[in-house]
Amino acid sequence: MSRFAVVALLVCLGACSAPAEETTSLDAPEAAAGPVAGSSRVLPNDIATLQVEESPAVGAVVADREHYTLYFTVQDGPSKSTCLEPECTLVWPPLLAAGGKFEAPALDAQLLGTMKRPDGTEQVTIAGKPVYRYVDDEQAGDTTGHGVDDKWFAISPTGTKATK
Repeated sequence: MSRFAVVALLVCLGACSAPAEETTSLDAPEAAAGPVAGSSRVLPNDIATLQVEESPAVGAVVADREHYTLYFTVQDGPSKSTCLEPECTLVWPPLLAAGGKFEAPALDAQLLGTMKRPDGTEQVTIAGKPVYRYVDDEQAGDTTGHGVDDKWFAISPTGTKATK
């Protein structure tokens, strides 16, 4: 075995055995079956933050504290999520609020709330609609999830489908 191959093998083994870094995020849930890829745990005192931003593509949208667009699906009922299985939550991570705490100074407080998911976490709702991020939004301000499968849409500050 060449010296290069031995070094490469040692580097791979070291990377495989190193503990993963744990970060804090409200935007990716921990599914009942285990953590979502790329996600981390919600800490008990963490507060979800929502803000209103202007998207050149779809108009006024609600975004999370990292400026990522939030979405809803027409399949959800009032304060009831249908996106519960890993096949969905890996693509559409719910916006969670530890202890039901969130801040949204630019939004109508009467439209805001939370709902309890089957795993016990609390998901933020706007006008009764559970909200999510979209995994394919690569950077803050993206709205690539708007219109996906004709059932996922960026949510406006009034809790409706964002439109320009």
